[in-house]
Amino acid sequence: MNVQVATQGIKFDHPRHVEPEDQVRADFYALLATLFYRAPDDGLLRAMMLSAEPEGEAADDLTKAWVALAAASALVSHDAVLEEYEAIFVGVGRPPVMLFGSFYLCGFMNEKPLAELRNDLAALGFARDPAVVEPEDHLAALCDVMRAMILGDVADSPEEIEQQRTFFVKHMQPWALQCCGAITQNENSNYYRRVATFAQAFFEIEIQAFAM
Repeated sequence: MNVQVATQGIKFDHPRHVEPEDQVRADFYALLATLFYRAPDDGLLRAMMLSAEPEGEAADDLTKAWVALAAASALVSHDAVLEEYEAIFVGVGRPPVMLFGSFYLCGFMNEKPLAELRNDLAALGFARDPAVVEPEDHLAALCDVMRAMILGDVADSPEEIEQQRTFFVKHMQPWALQCCGAITQNENSNYYRRVATFAQAFFEIEIQAFAM
């Protein structure tokens, strides 16, 4: 199963039956993979703007975060978000906010957690796209792996929930919320503060569900 480091949109076709709630999970992972890998283009911003439903008084944190992200998507352009993305995640020298698991777990890039991740990906049948230069512990890449595990593909069935749990708990849960917090607190973060808030709400639901 060949996995890109990031996906290109919100909805994805799949050849096997997937429960509606798992399709929603996969779509959220796909969206986050795209948003963390690159600044959204105007088409994706427009799609996000149109996909939100009005927020009700009893809306949960995930719904509130999604409504806020969709509203922000209506107010920005690709060029503006690209400038923000580069200020937060690219910068000069070391980026202000790192999107790599090894950094949060060890304080350095390309450390032991990345080697363990590569072993686990190989055991699951995932191969890195040779066109991608970022290490596999990039948050976008991990979101894309979760999407692929949920949906499967032509040759592979979706992974069992226990396998999804094992991967998430080992390779995302220890640091993903910390990364979201770093994005939220960055002084250049405006649109991406909404992205991080939505990601944090979604990851917290995944953590709670996997703990059951």
